Amino acid sequence: MQGALEAFAEQGCDGTSVRELSRRLGVSHALLTARFGSKEGLWFAAMEHALAAAESSWRRLADDPHLDDLEALRQAIVYQVMFSAAHPEVLRIMSHEGAIDSPRIRYVLEHFVEPLRPLVERRIDRLVAAGRIRQVPYATVHYLVVQGGGARYATPVETELLGGSHPPDADDVRHHAETVADIIVEGLKPVSR
Repeated sequence: MQGALEAFAEQGCDGTSVRELSRRLGVSHALLTARFGSKEGLWFAAMEHALAAAESSWRRLADDPHLDDLEALRQAIVYQVMFSAAHPEVLRIMSHEGAIDSPRIRYVLEHFVEPLRPLVERRIDRLVAAGRIRQVPYATVHYLVVQGGGARYATPVETELLGGSHPPDADDVRHHAETVADIIVEGLKPVSR
């Protein structure tokens, strides 16, 4: 699955041939077809493999009644940035897929993003109602967390040119994730007038 993710991250699903996938994965075209039905079937399986754990962690944080709403949001941000560091190919794939309308982008949104949205929005709504954060569009928070925080890992050349290390060490990943979470949480707080 990891090899398929890496291949799709480079050229997108449409730009990756079955021949290239077979070569990179060291398996025959017939085996890929027998196992996954098609190149797109492999794409779905690879993304399901990568996103299932992330979805589970987000759900756990969103559902945990013992966590303060703001702390749950902060921990979810930290987790998402660390997930992006561990799986930078997912953000690269989503950049390809997010630019075109296809069953693939709709699948990710319908199976992983949208089911979590009400859980996250419930915490955000409580925070807004309590005056702890300001009202912001859900999509704004989504893009800041997913794209903004993870971009450092999805764009290794740019990261190195800006002075970052690639691959980053665990302490650097944790520090970056905590910093991103702190900046986003602070930015969500009400603006004092």
